[in-house]
Amino acid sequence: MKTIQSLMLSGLLICAMVASAANPPVAKKGALQDAASKEIATLLKSPSFRLEKNVSAWVSLMVNDENELVVLSVKTENESVEHYVKSRLNYQKISTQLEKGKEYKLPLTVLSES
Repeated sequence: MKTIQSLMLSGLLICAMVASAANPPVAKKGALQDAASKEIATLLKSPSFRLEKNVSAWVSLMVNDENELVVLSVKTENESVEHYVKSRLNYQKISTQLEKGKEYKLPLTVLSES
């Protein structure tokens, strides 16, 4: 009786191990968004204007069918930062494959040089 139970238990363990090994690990959503954030940060490097203090903003964007960024809104009190973000990001292609048509909101801080 114990032998049959041991065989059944080992058979179930083997089946569970095979089933878990057959499913490839799924990439975390956060990892994709982190990669996209880094890519967006590269696009926003070296602004052509100076700020007296750090400026914070929230950028709402989505990805179209051509994998281009479409800036929906930039919420900030500084108008030059808003124009800068829109001009640098709008319709720029990114290599990170984000979900098309989904709205993404990213925090943004533009640092002053002083």
